[in-house]
Amino acid sequence: MVGRESMSLHAMLHKDINDEVPHSVLNTCADADKVLVENLLRLAQAELSVLNLASTTVVAEGKKTVVRCALTGPTPSVSLSNMRALQAYSPARVLEVRTALQEGSMILVFEISDSSVRMSTTELEIVRITKRHRSLFSH
Repeated sequence: MVGRESMSLHAMLHKDINDEVPHSVLNTCADADKVLVENLLRLAQAELSVLNLASTTVVAEGKKTVVRCALTGPTPSVSLSNMRALQAYSPARVLEVRTALQEGSMILVFEISDSSVRMSTTELEIVRITKRHRSLFSH
């Protein structure tokens, strides 16, 4: 019998990950996006543990790639902090993380920018940086 103490780090990190990203999904990605898509899905699976990775679809839409993956279980839930953590993985490339209802199933959606598109700064990001700047120097 193997005790929890003797479980490898790899096994401990992946004990809740029930499935892998299918090669058929990764083959539909542009070469420049394969690693990013796989890592985002693996992170989402570890963060949420309610994803059905086999259901993942990847579609190129103009200058972005849209990744959709079904959430499983009787009451799937994704918190704002989960979505922020997923976007923070690659903030320059992950444009949007959201949930949506598609054909009666809840799905997690990532919008990923094309690797050749320049990063833009939004007003929200500037406000966030300004607030941090003020708090550092106000004391």
